[in-house]
Amino acid sequence: MRLIIGISPIITILWILVTSNLTCSKRLLIITPTPSYSHQIVFRVICLALNKRGHEIVTLTPNILNDTSISNYTEIDFGFIYEKIDDTDMSQTRWNLTQLAGLKTRLLTLGHNIAEDALSHPDLMKYYANRTDMQFDAVIAEMIMTPAIYMLAHRFNAPLIGIMSMDLQNCHRFTLGSPVLPSHSSNWELENLTGLNLTFWRRLLNFINTWWSIHSWFNNFAIKQQKIAEKYFGNNIPHITDVAKNMSLVLINQEPLLAYARPEIPNIVHFSGLHIKKTPPSLPKNLKTFLDSATNGFVYMSLGSNTKSKLLPKKILEIFMNTFANLPYKVLWKFENDSFHVPPNVFISKWTPQQGVLAHPNIKLFIYQGGLQSTEEAVHYAVPLIGIPFVFDQVYQVMKMVSLGVARYLDIVRLTRSELHDAIIEVLDDKGYKDRMLALRDLTKDKPYDSLENVIWWIEFVMRYNGAPHLRFNGVDIAWYQQFDLDVIVFLTITLFLFLCAVLAIVGWASKQLSTHYDIINLYMWFKNKTKLE
Repeated sequence: MRLIIGISPIITILWILVTSNLTCSKRLLIITPTPSYSHQIVFRVICLALNKRGHEIVTLTPNILNDTSISNYTEIDFGFIYEKIDDTDMSQTRWNLTQLAGLKTRLLTLGHNIAEDALSHPDLMKYYANRTDMQFDAVIAEMIMTPAIYMLAHRFNAPLIGIMSMDLQNCHRFTLGSPVLPSHSSNWELENLTGLNLTFWRRLLNFINTWWSIHSWFNNFAIKQQKIAEKYFGNNIPHITDVAKNMSLVLINQEPLLAYARPEIPNIVHFSGLHIKKTPPSLPKNLKTFLDSATNGFVYMSLGSNTKSKLLPKKILEIFMNTFANLPYKVLWKFENDSFHVPPNVFISKWTPQQGVLAHPNIKLFIYQGGLQSTEEAVHYAVPLIGIPFVFDQVYQVMKMVSLGVARYLDIVRLTRSELHDAIIEVLDDKGYKDRMLALRDLTKDKPYDSLENVIWWIEFVMRYNGAPHLRFNGVDIAWYQQFDLDVIVFLTITLFLFLCAVLAIVGWASKQLSTHYDIINLYMWFKNKTKLE
């Protein structure tokens, strides 16, 4: 009896350790350096969930939480990177193709700068430099713009998990062995130039543009990233593309129902809606009063955090102003200049708690730029949309929502007052938009698992088995032309061409022989007839 009483506390302690996951605690290094708040809020949810599971987290992020009450949670402050994009203006890119091309070039340069700044950060270097014996059970690395950070997984001999706050780029798909579909609607990099039943010449241009982009990434961008990696990890390291090919897992923040269906490889796991709060944030008093008084309903407009309404051309601002002034609804406009003069039915604010606004019972319509997180929030709260995209995957996202019957697409370059007014009235008056959005919300929520729990399970799965090579597509280990059987296609094409040439040559020779034969017969008959006449 005494023995049982004596060991009872030990059994209780062991039970607590098992149920609290402390016995299987792991250490993860999570590097998400992209300076975009909408991206970072998603990554933060995953970091905190892993920490809550009992894992030790070391994360480099430009948006630190700075909560000292969280144990085993180390943040490396990368916030200074925002200074390098403060003057980046995306509001003018639709009018200026040169500026759009310059923006893409600048972002590639920014990728090199971010990789340099991240790997040279002293708080990160103390983990991987100077022959430290620090070890990690997994490295989660953001995949956009900075593949040099993949080398951290090689340094710690840990499984590499990639993460994206948007769908994959074609360079990623080619690296991982996922099908590259130049003209399919899922190719968001070509914006509205894709689709079904395209002309041959359009598909040819899409093919050239897509594969030239992939070629440039490997033969320009990746080479510079490799040099950055060698600068911090030495020359005796594998190529970053070889490290990328061996990713155990790829986590993509994209709800499949809100994207164009396409074939995927086994180690890709989609997730969505992680940033959406179970309880919407409260509204500021003055804003709540304005929205509560909108008994006829209100329209909400926001172009996100990267595109600023105040920098739109004057002509476009006048279109919005005049249209809003003549609506029988109130309008909430996220506008970065509080002194901007607006009509009485319009409320402007530099910042709005967007989820709180979308959850308000009086909302009728959301006019937005096509951002992924905003799309997820609109679906979650079942708010119909008007999309006015500017850059990157926004065109793709709005086009998909239009195809689902829950949105209208407006081109900001060709926008007119009547077109904007008619689009707003159409979406507000046609109950089909709201009904289809309600049905879409039900579809996105009807899953056999919680999206966050599924992501955590897969991350822990990779750590339990020290990688997941069985999920990897090994076709990437062979030459690209073998992977796509291009050598076979070329061989068969040449063979068929030579066969057809041979057939034509034989037919030509036979025709010539027959012609000669008929000439001889005709000559004989002529001679015979002539002899008879004589």
